[in-house]
Amino acid sequence: MNKGNAVKSSNGLWNTILLGAAAFLLVLAVVSAPEPAFQATLQALKLWWNIVFPALLPFLVLVEILIAYGWAHGVGVLLDPLMRKIFKLPGTGGWVLITGMTAGFPAGAQAASGMYKQGELHASDAGKLAAISHFCNPMTILVVIGTGLLHKPEAGYLLLIVHWISGLLAAWTFGLFSKNSHTANRQIAALLLNHTHMNDLAKHPILKRASAAALDAHQRDGRGFGKLLGDSVTRSVQTLMMTGGFILFFAVITRVLSSHLLPQLPSYFISGLLEIHLAAQSISTSAFSTGTLQLAVLSAALAWSGISAQLQSLSLMRETGLSWRFFMMKRALHSVFAFLITIALWKPASALSAGIVPAFRTEPLEHAATEQLFNFWSGFPSFLQFQAVICLLLIAVFGLCSRFIERYRR
Repeated sequence: MNKGNAVKSSNGLWNTILLGAAAFLLVLAVVSAPEPAFQATLQALKLWWNIVFPALLPFLVLVEILIAYGWAHGVGVLLDPLMRKIFKLPGTGGWVLITGMTAGFPAGAQAASGMYKQGELHASDAGKLAAISHFCNPMTILVVIGTGLLHKPEAGYLLLIVHWISGLLAAWTFGLFSKNSHTANRQIAALLLNHTHMNDLAKHPILKRASAAALDAHQRDGRGFGKLLGDSVTRSVQTLMMTGGFILFFAVITRVLSSHLLPQLPSYFISGLLEIHLAAQSISTSAFSTGTLQLAVLSAALAWSGISAQLQSLSLMRETGLSWRFFMMKRALHSVFAFLITIALWKPASALSAGIVPAFRTEPLEHAATEQLFNFWSGFPSFLQFQAVICLLLIAVFGLCSRFIERYRR
């Protein structure tokens, strides 16, 4: 026991020394060259305000409201066979997965955290769901990257399809090595279906069971709409402020590392490792030997999402004890699948849409430094409509898959 405590104390001491030294060196680098650090911070601030904030705010608020009104629990009943059979997780997690796929990170982690705090998910299941629901916002891929950076919407659609397929494939792969949480499933089923009527409800159609689960969850929450809206907006803005702080901080680190420590590496390597929005801009303007390689690298970077986005999700899941090692393994597997699938789909996709080819250049754009950042605020209404359509389509597809699985099991 004493030996174990001594080892932990020694590790903590070395971590403190290393992190403190790294922070001190970062301060020295910023003080020695304040102008590049300021420009990096200013660019990151524009990126957060013009893209990240309007892209995530409405969905973070809606996620809180839908969980409180039982929508998540109803969808969980619909997706229960799919989640337990494919991903070895409780059916309630279906809503978390859909949230991550449509709203992007860290919305999936916030949804998992909210359901964990309400007692709908166990800590281990919430952590796994946060890991498999860590997707990039589809509007960022379609509009910002596909249209704004690559200048071809077709490329954005290909990236989004690969991003979703590779993410679900990685989640299924992790599910192969996971055990079913039978105890957790029974406890959650008792909460969703109100244990006293569970046997009766099991005989009813799945839509009626989903409605009963939603009603029961809403009654247990008990908050009025005014209080719920205020709580949802407050928590969502706090989450976005945290996200903005991460983006600004890692933008400075990216600039310092690229300028001082690792200038020999490709310009997109450091940004791809640390911050996805800066990485997408850098990859789209960098020189590659072939367009296929450029697209594959960009797809892999989106799947990795950057250490900044990973820490955003992990900070929301700190109460569940989610391991960063597990989270990074899931991201790395997602990235490898995305890279390989992109290369495999490149020829068929380019044959279907020849307009994609000019979007990928083998030479950097000369005007990249003077281009204006895309602004989500200008297309806010259409953005909301498009995201809502994607969310409903995913619910319908996953619901149909669950019905087939349920019939097969019978």
